[in-house]
Amino acid sequence: MDKPISIAIETSCRYGGVALGAGDELIECVAFESARRHAVQLVARLDELLRRHKLEAKDLDEVYVSAGPGSFTGLRIGITVAGVLTQTVADLRCVVVPTVDAVAENAFDAGLDGHIGVIMDAGDSIYAAIFTNTNKANKGTVTAEKFLADAPRPITLLGEGLGYHQITGEGVTLADASLWFPRPEGVWRVGRRLASRGKFARTDQIRPFYLRRPAAEDAFGSQLA
Repeated sequence: MDKPISIAIETSCRYGGVALGAGDELIECVAFESARRHAVQLVARLDELLRRHKLEAKDLDEVYVSAGPGSFTGLRIGITVAGVLTQTVADLRCVVVPTVDAVAENAFDAGLDGHIGVIMDAGDSIYAAIFTNTNKANKGTVTAEKFLADAPRPITLLGEGLGYHQITGEGVTLADASLWFPRPEGVWRVGRRLASRGKFARTDQIRPFYLRRPAAEDAFGSQLA
């Protein structure tokens, strides 16, 4: 293929998947539900996907990986595979994709507009990101109460954190639960946009974002601005 070949990796939650693209065209997505078997599923599905299109790892130009927040084990597996590919395939470049951005893609694909809030579980708090027309305005770890007090209205919410936290109020709508989890096609679309802007990660930047780590709040903000 003349266009750059890219793959996307999603392993941040109990659902996983891989996607293949050429240039700005998304060619195929493969989703799987793996529970704790992300490693086995990811390697097998990725190999099958490449073989189906008569490709090998050496043919890849870019890899986009969902980096969190999300499952500790799942993120580690996806990041590890992306890192190994980047180190072993000549000239392969990596884009680290915020998982909340990939989740927001579900809303845009579904035709939802206005303010979109992605909610992830952070124990006693939530990690929230607000998007308007694909642009991310605010993100951070806050209590559900503070999020509701500060969030713009009307707003549509999605994200796996809605399964753990009750966030309701005037002007707040919950998207269908089928849109709450990241998908490989969402990771690919976000990754492709970032790649087109040259947002590639150095090897030391290919790492997961864990909410439970104390440094996470310092690095990403302790509350919504």
